[in-house]
Amino acid sequence: MSFGLYLKTSAIIILSMIVISCNQSTTKEVTTQAPQKNEHTKIETPNTIKSSPRSTRVTIEKITSAQFERDKQNASLNKPVEKITDFKIVQKALEGIVIFEKLDGHLGIKKINFRNGITSDASYQLDECSFSTYFPEEDVLLLECGHTTDRSFDLKTGRDTYEVGNLNYITTSLTGKYRLNKIFEGQECFNHFIQMKEKGKYQKVLDLNEIFKKKTGKWLCVIEKEFWTDDHTLYFGLVTQYKEEGNEYEFYKIKIVN
Repeated sequence: MSFGLYLKTSAIIILSMIVISCNQSTTKEVTTQAPQKNEHTKIETPNTIKSSPRSTRVTIEKITSAQFERDKQNASLNKPVEKITDFKIVQKALEGIVIFEKLDGHLGIKKINFRNGITSDASYQLDECSFSTYFPEEDVLLLECGHTTDRSFDLKTGRDTYEVGNLNYITTSLTGKYRLNKIFEGQECFNHFIQMKEKGKYQKVLDLNEIFKKKTGKWLCVIEKEFWTDDHTLYFGLVTQYKEEGNEYEFYKIKIVN
């Protein structure tokens, strides 16, 4: 190979490497991620029933702490939900429906015979879960699974966690038409959603995490101080920093407009 040809070949190789490097650098995205969701809670069994899609529109307004405290004076009362946590009582109440397994300090779940005829199988992965709470009024079973993740079931319909939520966390609107529900996803963050009462039963109508991220660009990780002032207006504080002397917040007002 001549010296001139060698120089041309080397130049082509170097230019190709520069182009590749530039292409890679322009497509790389740098993001600051919130704590990742625990995938275990995302299990959707073959028989999982989902709510019908609905068009629920909301507005999201960031407000001052002064406005938040002022509007809190009109907060509606949150009615407590009846629940059972006693091992002996729940085994009697759900005899034949939930097959429990006594473990060391825990009450495991071997099988669930849902009231609609569906029976849990291996795909439900109940071996990692233990009994937490039973809510008899809504016939909801709450379990605690790996990494303390929430897992819940509507024993009548077979609906799963992301449709049912954790009823220990609900905040209900003035007349009970809507409620904020949430589930703990096992690391730091919660999944938040709004349910609407229809024909005596609450159905999921809005994924609040998803719409909040879309409208504000922020991840709705942990919220506190939630309250409603009527059937369409929800307030909460988004935790921005944890401090021993008291958490720091950004305050928001959510308005359901349809």
